[in-house]
Amino acid sequence: MKDLLPLYLDKEMYQVVTGGVLETQELLKQRFDHIFYTGSSVVGKLVMEAAAHHLTPVTLELGGKSPCYIDKNCDIAVACRRITWGKFANCGQTCIAPDYILCEPNIQDRIVEEIQKTL
Repeated sequence: MKDLLPLYLDKEMYQVVTGGVLETQELLKQRFDHIFYTGSSVVGKLVMEAAAHHLTPVTLELGGKSPCYIDKNCDIAVACRRITWGKFANCGQTCIAPDYILCEPNIQDRIVEEIQKTL
């Protein structure tokens, strides 16, 4: 983000600040038009609390779980290929990477097999 954003957006309007806890705490003391945060719910609560002091609107995309359901009537090979791609895209470091699969017990072994074939 630090390298790419300035290539496409006005550096004065859209600034990238990198840092850790101290930098983030200082940033959250400032007034913003909107705060967009993605990460853990623990830090999300701190962001929301800091934003409330200035009544700043907030968009929170908090870490959660992304289950996949595979129905016995679908093309299991295609579903497994797509789920595996979703899990391994960007080494699994996406907010919506599949975390687990739900299915009927009678197709579970086939799903494991198909994912192994895909890998």
